[in-house]
Amino acid sequence: MKIIISHTSAKPMYEQIEEGIKKAIYDGEFQDGEMLPSVRQLAKDLNVSAITTKRAYIDLEHEGFVYTISGKGTFVRLDRLSQLQDNRERELLEKMETLTEECCKVGIEKHKLTDVIGKIYDKNGKDESK
Repeated sequence: MKIIISHTSAKPMYEQIEEGIKKAIYDGEFQDGEMLPSVRQLAKDLNVSAITTKRAYIDLEHEGFVYTISGKGTFVRLDRLSQLQDNRERELLEKMETLTEECCKVGIEKHKLTDVIGKIYDKNGKDESK
């Protein structure tokens, strides 16, 4: 798992850690029940405080991505992954709908939006037929 933290980003470091771990989970880098690095080890690896890492782990646990066993560690939880992905997709599509309505109100043409979307999908190697 490779997490890159930007100390100059406006996004809090704990959120950057959360996003990095979620990406690794979605990308299949973990097996169900696989142990994450300890809070202290990840904090050391990322050059952040243990409190920052702990916050990320707590948030991930509340969202259902991981579970913690006291004295043993924090483990990846994949049994709810498809439900979490469905929820995330629904949230993003709702945001997209709201943003698209705002674009319409200010007169941005449809082809400009589809061009932007197409460029992003092309840049990320995503096939539009999937």
